[in-house]
Amino acid sequence: MFFVTKTNLSEFREAVYQKVVWRPAAILDLMDALTIAGHVNSPVALSESRLFRRKFSSVYDALVHGDLGDELKTLFNSSQDTDWERIAGYEVHAIDATPNERMSAETLADRGVLKAQQKEAVHYGHKHSWLVRLVQRGTSWVAPEDIERISTATTDTKVAAQQVKDLAVGNQRPKVITADSRYRDQHFLGAFADLKNTYALVRLQNNQKLSQEPVPKPKGSRGAPRKHGADFQLNAIEREPDALEEFYLGKQKVRVRVWHQLHFKRLAKVVGSVVCVAFLKEDGTPRYKRPLWLFWTGPEEVAPQDLCRMYLWRFAIEHLFRFLKQHLGLNSHRSSNLESLQRWMWIVALAYWQLLLMRDTVKPDRPAWHPRKKDGQEKPLTPAQVQRSAQTFLLQSGTPAPNARPAGKGRGRQKGFHPPPRNRFDIVFKTKKTHSQPKIC
Repeated sequence: MFFVTKTNLSEFREAVYQKVVWRPAAILDLMDALTIAGHVNSPVALSESRLFRRKFSSVYDALVHGDLGDELKTLFNSSQDTDWERIAGYEVHAIDATPNERMSAETLADRGVLKAQQKEAVHYGHKHSWLVRLVQRGTSWVAPEDIERISTATTDTKVAAQQVKDLAVGNQRPKVITADSRYRDQHFLGAFADLKNTYALVRLQNNQKLSQEPVPKPKGSRGAPRKHGADFQLNAIEREPDALEEFYLGKQKVRVRVWHQLHFKRLAKVVGSVVCVAFLKEDGTPRYKRPLWLFWTGPEEVAPQDLCRMYLWRFAIEHLFRFLKQHLGLNSHRSSNLESLQRWMWIVALAYWQLLLMRDTVKPDRPAWHPRKKDGQEKPLTPAQVQRSAQTFLLQSGTPAPNARPAGKGRGRQKGFHPPPRNRFDIVFKTKKTHSQPKIC
């Protein structure tokens, strides 16, 4: 196991080349071309890049037949820098799902209904769950750790729970997993009941109801012990907070209140704390109509101010999704091959890792209108700014992949061969108890 420093991007690239089981050279070239792309119309368009030294058919070959192996998660874990930021001694991670809309892809299996606003049209496609570690506060830099497709046979929270368990096995360092209100159910939070050094910080709805610790039964009473106490309704709290702090985040005044020893009625074994974060005006009145409510499963000794900073840092994963879609073509691969689509997601993550590792060594190439300093200090480069300088850096650093070898002209299809029609799949609605079967058109 090695820990990446600011200068060993070449070691990371060599490790990727060694861990890819099949088509490693084509996948490494594709990863390099994607790293510098800036805008991706389709994966095959990357074959025109200066860093892709093969023909366009190698792009299809890498995505269909390439094998990334099972050790990329281990590589991502061991490649984390020991100098990356922590809060209160904890590594801060974030988990969330991002959609890939495929409205007209009738030959794509396992399409489901994607989340949409109440008055918006219904959309169909796939979702992928991303688990990342947050790297540097005040920036959007994160480190991808795991990517899983959310099938229609499961849910976001069940997939996320398994990802957290896998992370806890491979990483014993103290860490916090932050998530939005979608993950406040028993499937996700229940995963933390048996985990050590791994805690959840999850957003709650403003009308959430929890339970306080029960009053023990009198001695000699019959029956099982009580599991739940008095209700704890967030929009009608009568109990005084166990901790209260007021502080400034930059120029923003914040008040944080904390109540300990609370649990959900469906998950009595996970006891935690409710955190209320209110953003205030200068006169002390609330800036917004509703405060931010959080549920914390970790030790009560963690300062309320640190819990607030942990969750607000979570929004870096939203910036990650935007950057991946706009600059690394996250949803540009329109294949109907599920394995190829998953392989593309991991290649996108590898390309982002390259940008992350070279961010302190590339020569800055900021546009003239971009600010260079903040509060008298040099501003860290953003992922898009690093991408502007990535081509020169990669050309100078070289690649462990060998040059392409002439393979001659392909034979093509045999005379008289007619491919069968592709399977068409119905959209899967989770309200139905049985999943739709493929049909031949």
